[in-house]
Amino acid sequence: MLSAISDYMLSRRAWQITLAMVSLTIVSAQIVGLQFHGRLTPELKTLIAGLICLVVFYRFVRRDQEIVCMVISMGQLVVVMVMGLMLTYVASTVPLPYRDFELHAIDRWLGFERNAYLEFLARNDWLRAILVFSYNTLLPQGILVLFVLPAVRRVDRLQRYVIAFAIAVTATVAIAIFVPAANAAIYLDKMPIDDSDLSGGGYGYFPTLQGLRAGTIRSVSFDAMEGLISFPSFHTANAILIVWTLWPIVLLRFMLLPLNVLLIASTPLCGAHYVTDIAGGAAVALAAILVASRLGRAPLERGRELPAAGEPKAVPSL
Repeated sequence: MLSAISDYMLSRRAWQITLAMVSLTIVSAQIVGLQFHGRLTPELKTLIAGLICLVVFYRFVRRDQEIVCMVISMGQLVVVMVMGLMLTYVASTVPLPYRDFELHAIDRWLGFERNAYLEFLARNDWLRAILVFSYNTLLPQGILVLFVLPAVRRVDRLQRYVIAFAIAVTATVAIAIFVPAANAAIYLDKMPIDDSDLSGGGYGYFPTLQGLRAGTIRSVSFDAMEGLISFPSFHTANAILIVWTLWPIVLLRFMLLPLNVLLIASTPLCGAHYVTDIAGGAAVALAAILVASRLGRAPLERGRELPAAGEPKAVPSL
């Protein structure tokens, strides 16, 4: 019974957070005058239709509330991801001064020298290739979360991931408003600002960022959206969230941990991040995990307070 109560209340919390993110995205985009446009791809249409069919089938034909919750949570996660990406564009319209100087200064204080890092990787092509591969696994890992947790029927972990992801991406966007940065490739490596390819296989987003800040870009196509935030590193935050979410699955635990350590280590190369960005992303992830875990425990605590069926409610003493 406690498990059912917990799943229900976690699902309700995930719905609240998902709807709050949708509302925040719509309102904030209106405030800054940003419009999003595009069309649904055939793949996305198929995904949406498939999720709706699964909910209807397991809700009304072969009744299985756990599967319904799983499918709904998958849909919530997709919505939260899209809203989070849109919010990065909204945040990037705020033209506060770049903080690359300060972020680089903190890196040097921590003892990290970007030139030495890049020169070391230039001498070790095999390690560079591994880091690039690891960096590009973040999206496949997100898809893994969507399919593995339903397969092992861990609706609670999926709901916690939805909540933690929403908290982390919202916090990342809020911080980035006040600590905007170009990135290390532009500030330190002096990469041409109109270059679309980084040396590690990533991309240069600076023209889009500058257009948003200057007000020359106020219409964004869904097909062209990409990550814009340097500090804190959401690649780092999400890598930590994925490891935390899938940690109970022992078979995946020892594969995902080293993979995501490499992914985080690759962010200065492929994402042009400062090490300070990594530290910020890790802090955001840990805070999101703490909040999501607390929200996950609350339903169980409330469930224990409920009287069993037929048991009279306790009357407070006078």
